[in-house]
Order: sequence, then structure tokens, then C-alpha cells
Amino acid sequence: MRRILWLSALFISGLALAQYPLQVQHDAGQTVIPKQPERIVVLGEELMELLIPLGVKPVGYGSSRLNGARVGGKVEGLTYYRPEEIGPAVFVGDAYTQPNLEAITALKPDLILFWATAPKSVAETLKKIAPTVGWDYNRDEKVGWRRAFSETARILGREKQAEEALKRYTQQLEAYRSRAAPFVARMPRVTVLFFYNEETTGIFGPRFGFSIALTRLGFELAGIPGVSIPDRSYAPISTEMLLNVQSDWALYLRPKSPDGRYPELTSERMLKQSKVPIYRFLLDVQEPQSGPITDLRRIEGILRLLEAGAQK
Repeated sequence: MRRILWLSALFISGLALAQYPLQVQHDAGQTVIPKQPERIVVLGEELMELLIPLGVKPVGYGSSRLNGARVGGKVEGLTYYRPEEIGPAVFVGDAYTQPNLEAITALKPDLILFWATAPKSVAETLKKIAPTVGWDYNRDEKVGWRRAFSETARILGREKQAEEALKRYTQQLEAYRSRAAPFVARMPRVTVLFFYNEETTGIFGPRFGFSIALTRLGFELAGIPGVSIPDRSYAPISTEMLLNVQSDWALYLRPKSPDGRYPELTSERMLKQSKVPIYRFLLDVQEPQSGPITDLRRIEGILRLLEAGAQK
């Protein structure tokens, strides 16, 4: 009997191993994964977001948002992720337009995760180094990162970890929805804005990560009369247009300042004149567009702002 059970376990294990080679349809095409990847290069914070909940650490990490990191050296200058989440990964340069191909090749990766909208020339070159899988969470705001997360877990043989992570995500989201319910009832319509500096002001549409987070809480996105957002993601606007904001409240993002100082911008003064309650969210420049970690952190931050009250 014991021998039969042992043989059964071995047979089941063999079936699990037999799933390779895997054929994967992703946002940048189709890729065959010959064996379970062990040496992964991740190009961008958005892709790193897929590995952390699975307990996987890459051998190489590329970013366009790090300051002070040296190609071929240890990843340094992290402000969003913790060093222990990245592990001892080697920095391989810019994530999107100019990853360091020599540094990537030296790591002998068996999988490269990249952002699907990277230049075609970059994607084609990466394919010559290792199997590549590209994702773009903005293609469908309803699905977002979920397909990328589930498929990446399948590629890595981490489906169980992904299932557990998604369960925790759903439970936490439900708790946040309950916490947000009084605000949704009282002030359901929100306008989401971006104030980068005196020259750059914009409005976000339904495809943007913060917008998706707000709608998942139950809020309704409100635009600005006379302003269209062609790609449903972002549109630049003049500061004068802020006088036309007519929602129940406005959330505006402003990048964190290294010195912690935030001189008032013209856009902020103009928005105050609209008489709409406003809330400022300080944005970490290394923060991904979205993901299973970022979504929840972002929602927690928004709820804390609402609970603290509108900006004076």
C-alpha cells in the first residue's frame, strides 16, 4: 500500500514537471518556456510587483527610476520596495529603452520579464538572450495586472502561492471597501489630478492605476467639463481648467520631494478656488503603475487622507 502511494505521488509529481515546455500568450506575443525558470531578470517596478507575492527574487533588476545605482552592481537607492524584497539582484540599467544587454547576458537568465510597450528593437534583442514575457496592465482596466500575475505564477510553478496571494488581496480589498463606504455615500464623485511642477498639470482617466483603485472602492470618476482624455488614461490641462472641477472631491498627486518641502503651486491655488474639497497624495517616483502590492498600499493611503479630512 505504501509503495502504491509513493508511486502515485511520483506519478503526480511527474505530471507537474511534464508541463514544460510551456507555451505562453502574453501582451508582447507568444513565448515557449522550455523549463521552470530559476534565473529571472525583471525590467521595471511593475514586473517586480509580480514576483514579490510569489516569494521569488530575481537575479537582475532594471529600473528607469533609481538614482545612484551602478550597472553590474547591487541594486541601491530603493525608496518604494524594501531591499529584502528585491534580494541580491544585480542592477542591469534602464528598464524600458536602454537595458544593459551585456549585464543581462552575464547573468545567464532563463526568463526576462519586461514591459510590453518597450521599443520593438529592445524586445527583439532581449529574445536573443533568454525567453521573454511582456506585460501591459493598461490594456484592460478591469483585468489590469491579474492575468499577468496568474500567468507569471504558472510560468514559475507558483500557482498555489498566487492563489493564496489573490485570496489575501480580495479579503483586504473587501475590508477597505467597508472602510470607504461612508465616504462613498457622502462624496461619491472624485476627480483625479496630477501636479508635477509649474509647467505640468493633468487629469487622469479610468485606465490610470489610481482611478482603478478608487472605482474598486466604489467611487465614481468625474472629469472636467470641456476636457477629453483620448486614451482614457491621462490628458494635460491648463491650470485655468481647474476652476471648472465640479466633483464632490478631488485627489491630486504630487511627487515626493527629497527635502520634504512642497512650495504651493499655481495649480494648487487654482484648485482651491474651485471650492471642491481637495486631498494631496504624495507619490513615490518609484511607485509602479499598479499591482497586487501597490493597489492595496495606494488604497490605504487614500483612506488615510479621507479620514484625516480635506486639505485647508
